[in-house]
Order: sequence, then C-alpha cells, then structure tokens
Amino acid sequence: MKKILFYVVIFIVLHLLVVLNVNNIPIEQLNFPLKENPKDYFPFILYPLAGFDGAHYILIAKSGYGQFQQAFFPFYPLLINALSKLAGVSVLLLGLTISWVTLVLGIIFFEKFAKFITGNNDKLIWSIVFLLAFPSSFFYVAIYPESLFLFLSCACLYFIFSKRYLAASIFAVLSSLTKIQGALLIIPFILSALELNQFSTASISHQIKANYKKLIFALSPIYGLLIYSFYLAKTYGDPFAFYHVQEAFGAERTSQGIILLPQVLFRYAKILTTANINFQYWIALLELSIFLIVFTVLLFELYKIMKNRTKNFNYLSINLYSIAILILPTLTGTLSSIPRYALLSYGFFIALVKIKSNAIKILITIIFGFLHIVLFVFFIKGHFVS
Repeated sequence: MKKILFYVVIFIVLHLLVVLNVNNIPIEQLNFPLKENPKDYFPFILYPLAGFDGAHYILIAKSGYGQFQQAFFPFYPLLINALSKLAGVSVLLLGLTISWVTLVLGIIFFEKFAKFITGNNDKLIWSIVFLLAFPSSFFYVAIYPESLFLFLSCACLYFIFSKRYLAASIFAVLSSLTKIQGALLIIPFILSALELNQFSTASISHQIKANYKKLIFALSPIYGLLIYSFYLAKTYGDPFAFYHVQEAFGAERTSQGIILLPQVLFRYAKILTTANINFQYWIALLELSIFLIVFTVLLFELYKIMKNRTKNFNYLSINLYSIAILILPTLTGTLSSIPRYALLSYGFFIALVKIKSNAIKILITIIFGFLHIVLFVFFIKGHFVS
C-alpha cells in the first residue's frame, strides 16, 4: 500500500512539474479547446490539464449537457458537480482531485485483482510500472475519466474474482455510467458464473435458481448504459445519442453502421503509404503501432490459454475483456484515441509481466516512458495526441 502510494504520488508530482514549466517548452501553443478564457479556470496554472475532452467534462459539470456533448458519459461530470458544490471549490480543482485520488485507489485494486491471475509475487509490481509508464497514461492526471474508470472497473474485477457479486454489480453499474467500455465487464461476470457451474454438483433445479440470481448480477454492467440511454431518450429523443454524435468531433468516426477491423487496418495502411509526413501522420502511425502491439500480445496470450486448456477463468476473462476493449472503438472506423483506450486493456500489462528478462522489461519501460513524456508535452501544449 505504501509503495503504491509512493509511486503514484511521484507520478503525479512529475507531471505537475512539467505543467508548471509549460511556457518554457519550445512547442507552439495552440488555442485552449472550445476557445474559452483559460483564466476562468482556477487554479489557472493547471488549466492545460483540462484540454480537449477535459474542457467538455468541465462544461458539463458546470452547465449540463450542451450540443454534441452526449458522447461523454455522465458519472464523472456529475461527481465533479456534486463535490464542487459540497466543497465550494472550482470544478477544475475538484476534477483533478477526483482523478488523482481515484488513480491511487485504481492502482490498489489493479494490484488486488491481478493477484488472482498471477499470484502474490514480487513480479506483479512490473504490471503497475508498465501501466504508469505507458505512453498515454498521463490522462490519469488530467480532467479525464480514465482514473475514475480505472478504480471502478478494477474494483469490479476484484469483487468478481473474489465472488462478491453484489459489490461487483455496484461498481459495474458505475463503470458503465463512466465510460461505455464499462458494459464490457459483462464478459468476466459471465465467465465467473460459468466457472462456478462447471464444478457444481447441485441438482438441475437448484442450478437454474442459482443461475437466475447470478444472471441478474452478470447483466449489471449494462445497467449503467441503459440508465444513460433512458436519460438520453427522455431528454433528447435518442437513446443512442452518445453514438450518433461521434461524427461531430472530427475524428473521422462514423455513426452509420459498423466498420470491421480489416477495413480500418486497410485504411491506415493507405494513410501511411500515401499521406504527407506531418504531425497527424506520426499520430496515425502511433495509433496503428500501439493497436497492433497490444492486440498481438493479447491474441498470443489467448492462444496460449486455449492451447494449455488452463482452468484459470480469471485470466481468460481479463484477456477477452481486454481484447473487446481494444476492438470496440475500431467499430466506428478509426483507431483514433486507441493509445488512450489501450490503457483499459489490463490484460496487456499483466501479460508483459511474464517476460523473463528484466533487461527487456527495463527497455520496454524506457521506451514507454520516452513516448509518454513526448506525448504529454504535446498534449498540454494543445495538440491532439489520443
């Protein structure tokens, strides 16, 4: 616990030091997103951490949903709004506080659920190192719901794996009210139920009764999504407004049907072989590279699980959940923001722990860390990186 708290505090402090020196960084400063006056944010010095989606979350917390903002799920801005009124401090400060506190809680529960997969060993600390060093993990310290989702989803996974389904259901509902990816927690829920039934010796009638109860829990990850959809239907007449407004954000996402992964990969291959080499070109290359690396590692782990016919349902469930997390955003026809979505593919970071050579682990950490710093600098200077 103390070691985790130390790592996370150092992680936050190092990012704050970079933010405090943002004016000394020799990269062109872009306009603040939404063209608001940065001085309206207190403390002003931290406003670079509220860029892009963060600006939308602040506006939703202050004034409710505006045009096209239905893409942003409600729990994070609602929490900011409620605590801001209760504490009487700025929404910027409250949003950052929530991100930093839930980052600590998220790492604690990440370690807890990972122990069900890897066992309680010293190598597990590497999964935390990889997670925090990952190129896009700076979003954990920004006005983004990534830290909150890390806490809620990892707590849900921990309670699923420890068979405490009521607690898991509560965290699952809150997860899917925070990000749409929370609905995918239904995968480990269902696999956990299957694991119990596989070794059950109860009568058929008792199993059906038990399954009925477990089904209510297993479906809890979609309850938050249903609640938000009901709100959108009542307020805007469109229960899928969170999906239909995607095209308004200029990331070349489509809300007209589903685009299959091979089509997306072909599109990126065409971009990288025909487009001019500029900042957007390198971001596209980053998106494709991170997707292929994470996806390949997860598929390789899935192959080993199936080949060895392991009875570790927990590892199978986190692997399938991580793959689904990675594929979901590609269905809109782009890999935009994949570096950020990859943060939710927890199975990837656990898989890297299996690397036997500490030298390779250190090299991976250095590469992750270098890209992390570069992307964070561009982010706080107003450049879209994920």
